[in-house]
Amino acid sequence: MFFCYLGRLVEEGPTDEIFSNPRHPYTKLLLSSVPAIHEHEKHEKIEVKGEITSPLNPPSGCAFHKRCPFAFDRCMKETPDDTVIDSKHKVKCHLYS
Repeated sequence: MFFCYLGRLVEEGPTDEIFSNPRHPYTKLLLSSVPAIHEHEKHEKIEVKGEITSPLNPPSGCAFHKRCPFAFDRCMKETPDDTVIDSKHKVKCHLYS
């Protein structure tokens, strides 16, 4: 399974691993919006803030930095490379590099 933001791959790995342990803030945001079917499955909803990024004029650095609650200076300047979480799970986020 993989997740993209503005056409850029942000996280990829086995479906079970990503659903149980998402790493990229965008993946966490998406999965927090899925309604729980069972009472014991409730999870914290992540509130989205920040400016919506234009796909016609994407920002430099990480494409998600304008909406990311964890963004710091490096995110605005450098596009993140793959960080290997394990042999099959990768994330493109400066939080893990």
